[in-house]
Amino acid sequence: MTTSRPPRLADWLLRRLASGPKKPSLIGDLHEQFRGGRSAAWYWRQTFRVIGGSAAWDIRRHPVLAVRTLALTYLFLAPWVYFTGNIYAFTKWWMVDHVLRRSIVLHDLWVLDQIPLLTAWCFGWALTGWVLAKLQPDCRAGMALVAVSAQVPWAVLYGAPIWRLANAGLPFFSSFPVVTGVVFVMIGLPASLVVGSLLAEPQLSARVPD
Repeated sequence: MTTSRPPRLADWLLRRLASGPKKPSLIGDLHEQFRGGRSAAWYWRQTFRVIGGSAAWDIRRHPVLAVRTLALTYLFLAPWVYFTGNIYAFTKWWMVDHVLRRSIVLHDLWVLDQIPLLTAWCFGWALTGWVLAKLQPDCRAGMALVAVSAQVPWAVLYGAPIWRLANAGLPFFSSFPVVTGVVFVMIGLPASLVVGSLLAEPQLSARVPD
């Protein structure tokens, strides 16, 4: 038996990422069909279809915004990577000499896994997604897709040599941090950008009544 209210997460994603002039009527129609007996799985499928269609519609109807998003993505992230990378390199050996030598676990997390650097990158990616969504809230899905796609060349350039190093016959304990770092760059950073984009509160005009 289905409930009268659609799945909350799917509905939240739909309200955040759907776009186009028919957004209010489309969401209202999905709600009506769900109350008419459609399943939660059906609602999730429709949500993904609408989000995919909205992303394509955003890019096709707003090519200038897409180019601007591409430029802003690099404008925000390139300095952030340079700044945080230098700060991490500058403080790493001081931390090793004064703090981390007391704990092997903290040493491995800081030096081998590079948790502080990856955390700073995650924050920067999420903040970039938030800013982009605030700048263009009515085409959030398409611009988030552009921003994520813009990172593919950088991720490949960053990850390819490290991945080859991880598969060069190193012991597992040596290659594991390398592999996790590559996976984080390939998946974790784009996911952080999308999460940041989703957390940006939409404008009142973009809200859809229940």
